[in-house]
Amino acid sequence: MEGTLFVIPFAYPFYPREIIDEQVELSKRLLKKLTPAFADTVFDGHDSKKALKMLRAHDPDLVVALLVSWIEAPHVIDTLRDYFGKPLVLWSHTSFQREGKKQTLGAFVAGGVVKQTLDDFNAPFVFIYGRPGDTGVLLQIERGYRAAKAVKRLKSTRIGLIGYPALGMYTGTVDPIAVKKLLGPEIVHIDQYQLIQKSEAVSESHAKKITGNIKDLAGLGSNVSEENISLSSKMYTALKELVDENQLDAVTVKCQYELSQIYKYTPCVALSLLGNEFPSSCEGDLLTILSQVILYYLTGEAVTYADIHEVLDERVLVASCGFAPFSMSEREDRTIARWGWEAFSGVLNSSPLRKGTVTMARLSRDRGGFKMHVATGKSVGRSEWNEIGCPPFPGTDIVLDGNTKAFAKELVSNHYALVYGDVREELRVMCDFLDVHYIYT
Repeated sequence: MEGTLFVIPFAYPFYPREIIDEQVELSKRLLKKLTPAFADTVFDGHDSKKALKMLRAHDPDLVVALLVSWIEAPHVIDTLRDYFGKPLVLWSHTSFQREGKKQTLGAFVAGGVVKQTLDDFNAPFVFIYGRPGDTGVLLQIERGYRAAKAVKRLKSTRIGLIGYPALGMYTGTVDPIAVKKLLGPEIVHIDQYQLIQKSEAVSESHAKKITGNIKDLAGLGSNVSEENISLSSKMYTALKELVDENQLDAVTVKCQYELSQIYKYTPCVALSLLGNEFPSSCEGDLLTILSQVILYYLTGEAVTYADIHEVLDERVLVASCGFAPFSMSEREDRTIARWGWEAFSGVLNSSPLRKGTVTMARLSRDRGGFKMHVATGKSVGRSEWNEIGCPPFPGTDIVLDGNTKAFAKELVSNHYALVYGDVREELRVMCDFLDVHYIYT
């Protein structure tokens, strides 16, 4: 049985059983909308073995260890030890009103013992506390459930790296074994020649169908030719074939210099079309595409990445050099332009990103593990600037919720993943589950 929230109540056998049962029932009502599976309450070692058997059978996305009262910590550890390393929430009940009085079963006292004990066992978890009627507790568990589902998806994710990180960006490189061991995804390396070979094998008739789709999505600049769009259509088709053949969940392509100068055609528009369907990006930046995948798994929405071009007093100016999923721009603003810069050949997405709440996130290496820098804010439209000799890039200005100087201080790379919506708390929980250092500015 997969895709479940599994709750294990723990309690002390010497408190009144009817009060324990009442508190468990209230917890079930609070979580009802999440359709959880509940184990029988664990009071002793025999109950622990039964709960462990149920836990193994369910293979849940998320386990909630519910402290209803005081509990001897060994019963919690014996029940959960085989599950350590997977998403876990420790929820401690607090005081409650009964017979007109504030009363307690010692749950929070147990929470102090169990919380430190889990730390001693190096078990990643999230600690929450509150009454079973507290909607704030429900919100925290909902976020934890979304984060746990994303963690589980990461474990079977395959990310295609076509080429290698571009332009000497050390920050785009990462040890694939560390990624597999600590985060879960498999990095699948594919040579760029396969992309070129497959692009050239696409028939003109098939390319014409894709060309029609591109024209429906965006307007064409005056110097963009039919041949330009046809080449982008063939490259999109080739990318789709590589994705299918290699069972990929995401892909990043090195454009400089093999495609932009040697082959003389950038993949910007092809990737911008592909990005409407699943996480895609360019320049072979593995840590950026990993960040995009995480944002996609949390939201189900199209994701992009952008360079941080400038940090001002209240905003940051962000844009990538030609890539963004077309769906992240308003239809009337979508434009395809032609490169007029000697370092690039081909066409690019030149559309400003739409307005709205956004989350930016970026994974980075951190002393043998990983850290994630997160910021939220409002996309307010692209201000008037451009890189010398280039068409306008797909980007926007983001007015940060946090402090821009603090953001610049924590900057971990030029590239940051970006999605619409505020998922900072889901990212924080996900980082706790994965033992990733979370930084919010």
